[in-house]
Amino acid sequence: MKKTIKILLLATILIISTLPALGCAGGGEEAKKDKVIKIGHAPYDYEVPVIEITKQIAAEKGYEVEVVEGNIGFMFLSLVQGDIDIWPGIWLPSIHKSYQEKYKDQYELGSAIFKDAPIGWGVPEYVDVDSTADLKGNESAVGGKLVGFEPGSGMMLVSKKIIEGYDLDLDLVPGTLAAMMAEVDYSIEHKEPIVFLAWRPHTMMRKYDIKILDDPKGYWEYDTEYWGIREGFKDKSPEIYNFVNNFKMSIDETEEFLYAYQEQDKDVKDLAKSWIEDNRSKIDSWLEE
Repeated sequence: MKKTIKILLLATILIISTLPALGCAGGGEEAKKDKVIKIGHAPYDYEVPVIEITKQIAAEKGYEVEVVEGNIGFMFLSLVQGDIDIWPGIWLPSIHKSYQEKYKDQYELGSAIFKDAPIGWGVPEYVDVDSTADLKGNESAVGGKLVGFEPGSGMMLVSKKIIEGYDLDLDLVPGTLAAMMAEVDYSIEHKEPIVFLAWRPHTMMRKYDIKILDDPKGYWEYDTEYWGIREGFKDKSPEIYNFVNNFKMSIDETEEFLYAYQEQDKDVKDLAKSWIEDNRSKIDSWLEE
C-alpha cells in the first residue's frame, strides 16, 4: 500500500513539473506564429514591387513572410477573415467600389501607395477611336470584342456596366492577364484592331503607344491604390503596421521597376534592395510613425 502511494506521489510530481514546460511550448508556437506576416498577392504585376520591398523590410525586422495568392474576391475575404495580414491591391474609388461597399467596416485602409492612376479601356494609337462613345455602331473598329481577364476583377465588373450603359455590341472576353497581354502583343505586332483593359502602372505603357479611351459617362475615375490591413494587425506588428500606413511608391517608379524586372530580366530581389537603399531615410521614418 505504501509503495502504491509512493508511486502515485512520484507520478503527480512528474506531471506537475512538466506543466510549465508545456506552457512554454505553447507560448513558443504562438510567438512563432506572431513572427509570420501573411501578404496577399492578386495576379497583377503592379503588386510585385511593393510586395518584394515589404518582404525585405519585414525580414530586416525579424519577421518571416508568407505570400498568399488569389483573385480579388479571395483577397478581400481573406482580409476580413484574418487569413492574410496585409495586401497592397485595393483600388478606389472606382475599380473596387463594390467590394469596398461590402467590406469597408471589416478591414482598414492603409496608405495610398500611388494616386491618380489612369485606368480604362485601351487601344493602340493606330486605332481611330478616342472615346468609348465613339464605339456605338462602330464596334468593328476594335474587332467587336473587349479583351479582359479574370471575371471577378473590378475592371471586368465595371466593364460590364459600361457595355450596358453605352449600349455597345461588344463581347467581353474573360481570361487571364497573361492571355490578355499575349493578345495585345500579337494585335499590335500585326496592327490589328483591339480594345483591352489598360492602366498605369504597367509595362504596356512603356512598350507600346497606347491611348486610354475617354469615358464621357464617367464610369472610370482616376484611381488610387491602397494597402488593405486586417483588423488587429497593429498589435501583431506595430512597425510593419506603421510601414503600410505610410508607404509610397510612385507610378513612374513602379513602372520602372516592372520594366527592369520583366523586360530586362533583372532580379526582383536586387531591384527591391536597390529601391530600399535609395529610400532608406524615408523607410526608417515610415516604420516609426
